[in-house]
Amino acid sequence: MAGTDIAYRRDIDGLRALAVGAVILYHGFPGAVRGGFVGVDVFFVISGFLISANILRRMEAGRFGFVDFYRRRVRRIFPALLVVLAACLAYGFVILLPGELALLGRDALGGAGFVANLLLWHEAGYFDRAATQKPLLHLWSLGVEEQFYIVWPLALWLLYRRGREGRQRLLLGGMVLGGLASLGFSAAIARAAPTEDFYSPLTRLWELDAGAILAVLSLRADGVAGAMPAWRERRIGGLRAADLVSAAGLGSILLAALAFGRHMAFPGWLAALPVAGALALIAAGPAALVNRRLLARRPAVFVGLISYPLYLWHWPLLSFASILSQGRPLKPLPVLGLILLALLLAWATWRFVERPFRFGPRPSRSALQLAGLMAALALAGTAVWRGGGFPGRFPPLPALNVANINAAIGDGVFRPTPGMRVRRDHGIVVARIGHGGGRAVLFIGDSVLFQYGPRVQALLDQGRLARTVYFVAGPSCAPVEGMRRRGSFAFCNRLGAVARALMARQRIGAVVIGASWSGYAGADMRVLRHGRRPRLDTPAGQAAFYANLGDEMRRLAAQGHRVYLVLMPVADTLFDPHHMMSRSLTGFHLDPRALRGVPVAALRAARAPIDARLRAAAATAGARVLDPLGDVCGTGPVCAAFYGDGQPKFVDGLHLRPGFVAARIHLLDRLLTGTAGG
Repeated sequence: MAGTDIAYRRDIDGLRALAVGAVILYHGFPGAVRGGFVGVDVFFVISGFLISANILRRMEAGRFGFVDFYRRRVRRIFPALLVVLAACLAYGFVILLPGELALLGRDALGGAGFVANLLLWHEAGYFDRAATQKPLLHLWSLGVEEQFYIVWPLALWLLYRRGREGRQRLLLGGMVLGGLASLGFSAAIARAAPTEDFYSPLTRLWELDAGAILAVLSLRADGVAGAMPAWRERRIGGLRAADLVSAAGLGSILLAALAFGRHMAFPGWLAALPVAGALALIAAGPAALVNRRLLARRPAVFVGLISYPLYLWHWPLLSFASILSQGRPLKPLPVLGLILLALLLAWATWRFVERPFRFGPRPSRSALQLAGLMAALALAGTAVWRGGGFPGRFPPLPALNVANINAAIGDGVFRPTPGMRVRRDHGIVVARIGHGGGRAVLFIGDSVLFQYGPRVQALLDQGRLARTVYFVAGPSCAPVEGMRRRGSFAFCNRLGAVARALMARQRIGAVVIGASWSGYAGADMRVLRHGRRPRLDTPAGQAAFYANLGDEMRRLAAQGHRVYLVLMPVADTLFDPHHMMSRSLTGFHLDPRALRGVPVAALRAARAPIDARLRAAAATAGARVLDPLGDVCGTGPVCAAFYGDGQPKFVDGLHLRPGFVAARIHLLDRLLTGTAGG
């Protein structure tokens, strides 16, 4: 055995370039490279192969040490990461609202502690921040990888202690069993728990494990030391097996990158395609056709060498650009410019930061310095997080209070009130509040209906709530029978069943139905009616949707329930606190449109087509309609975005703030206080 480290392979750096290129194109041009996220899976395979091979060769040579391994990891990972984390915090201090900066500080802490994937897993949900508003979102993959390497060297060392005889068979057996268990777990929860499947280290372990298995097999054949396994030279139809395998590997990765989409249940079984492609390219060897002619070319090798800092830089640049554009999609030319800037920053980071620390003298001292700097950055992130993003850093703006805007954004959406007793039926929330006499009131709908909970709480606190109130609601769940959704919103299909089960147990007098009705018109939504399932982005689908709503209200009325239908919510982007401040590269500017409000006539016109459908459906069932427009906007010609002492009414462009609902929304009062019957 000619050394303790595996021989350098230019083609593997080229494979890194392919992986990072797929990820960057997916983030920059998601419509063109819909499945470019599979580049991360390719990275996992490469990492599992290279690091496991180095560990195993050092163990074989009797030169492996845990301290040395983690010291090498620190010198490899920390330098570029420190620069990017510090840059993100510094720039966030300039352009982010206090609440946004606080979350960035928490994300920086998670990135520095290599637990970003666990934070994102815990945070993820329908009303979570949009992906483009998280400059450090991409660090989830680094968290998965480093969590793997906390336990992986110890696992290999324990297996090697069993003795030399049969150690490779023992290694392979353990790896295969662990990998199959991880893959099976990922596939089992892919649809039921997609967020856990994506971020959990347990569901990603098999991808790194696959690379490690290839490392063991390569060591057995001594392929990583430069020898040529016999199978590579075999001829199949006149072509070398290695050439065919490398071509199939490249095709598998490209197919996954172009054909997969973010709405698929991923990773699960689907991740096997890019993982197999990466394994095939590595196993084919540096002399294989694709590896030699494509991956080992100088441009690919260069991008591969800077792939780690390039991965770290590209997403914060795109994310901050999206924040500056107020969430509007970026145009192709600016995206290309940002990618070129990421390449430049990645090269500079690699040349002047990463290489000096990684290959410089005094490795122990360098590792300790880097660890100290990372601890200091983690403390800085903690200070920013716990300090609420330092709201005092902004001077008061004329007629617009940054602190009020920040508070509005921080209110959040779909949060139970203190008086609610809540349980969850998969993704459906079932909440009870109050202990009034007589027959209860049931609210069925999505987040737009659930937002009225604070008014129920206010009536309870005032001693005026005369009814027990139940909510059966789910985020983006339409209260219409026959709705069929897939993927992460499949739980919404249970909304009607959960409501019927509650009605069978409780004495329900009145039923209130409401939703963000215009939100149910997507190509990924269908509605079942008379044996057909039209898509909701078609006229037939919309007709079936409102016909089913009318049927359901008639059924409820026939059972003796009093039915109320809440019309379209008041909504406009100018109500969104995120849009009240326009941003530039150097900070905030007041958006004067926020102070003007929105003409009520314009709001009525925007709501009119759907409100007409709702009124028609209610009329066929004898249901009463409730219009929130008057409570939200008042009686004047303009609907203001603020109330009280300059407080925004809305959390975003659609959902009202809990405090505003509790104080100003009265359309349900007569029902809830018992003065309307029911």
